[in-house]
Amino acid sequence: MTKPFFKVGPFAESEERLDDFSSSMYLQKLYNETIRQMIQTQEAYELAIEEDDDDTAKTLESHLKFLENVVSLANNNMRSYMSDTLYYD
Repeated sequence: MTKPFFKVGPFAESEERLDDFSSSMYLQKLYNETIRQMIQTQEAYELAIEEDDDDTAKTLESHLKFLENVVSLANNNMRSYMSDTLYYD
């Protein structure tokens, strides 16, 4: 986060809210990209299973578990941010 230009006055709160908004938009974009990547990986995994490509399926399964954990952490972070409650140490 950058140092705020306005420290007091009517624009200080607006600047803070705008910073929060832009951060939220960026995080939502990253979240959406991760979900899209997870869906693509799931489809590729299912195709590898159908084609009996065990090596590729094993690699994709590992990648899928990683992406699921990333989404889980993102969900916990969002819940924590929204409720001010920690869901992990």
